[in-house]
Amino acid sequence: MRNEEKYVSGRIVLPGEKLCVVEEFTPGEGTYENNGEVFSKIAGRVLYDFVAKKVVVIPLKKTKQPPKPNTVVYAVVTSVKEDTAFLKIFADDKKRLYTGPFTGVLHVSQVSTNFVKTIGDAVKVGDVVKAKVLTNNSPFQLTTKGARLGVVYAQCSRCGAVLIKKNTKLICPKCGNVEQRKVSIEYMFK
Repeated sequence: MRNEEKYVSGRIVLPGEKLCVVEEFTPGEGTYENNGEVFSKIAGRVLYDFVAKKVVVIPLKKTKQPPKPNTVVYAVVTSVKEDTAFLKIFADDKKRLYTGPFTGVLHVSQVSTNFVKTIGDAVKVGDVVKAKVLTNNSPFQLTTKGARLGVVYAQCSRCGAVLIKKNTKLICPKCGNVEQRKVSIEYMFK
């Protein structure tokens, strides 16, 4: 496969999505490099410059409309209590960014169809979560029940490295720490 076929400009990407390796393209605006790989820093459209060998991500337009029930959204966990997590909703599954500070609430009973003792067993502060909106008003009630819903990006709670998914566990490639989350089958790093 030629690079032109592998790297399509204009494709919509989310924060943390792998774009290429530094040997192919150098990181530009809206991107960052980690261990020789280039990732998107923001939600936007990726542009590959085959002449300058550079990759950039242009921010998407934002929507002022709040999420509606049954909309699948992406959110960052901002705080965790014993049975509830609070999240900042930043985009929907069509990768439209939200302008307003929309808050989501994930109760432990809405994490999984399996028993989860505390919300801290499912999500941690800083995790990016794919969830479904259940209510009309803020704070929006969220659920992660379903294989495609759950944590899609997480960092090691010990050293901060991006966790890699191995079966149902998340493993740190730097320090070897093993962590448990309610992980989506769409987790970004496998």
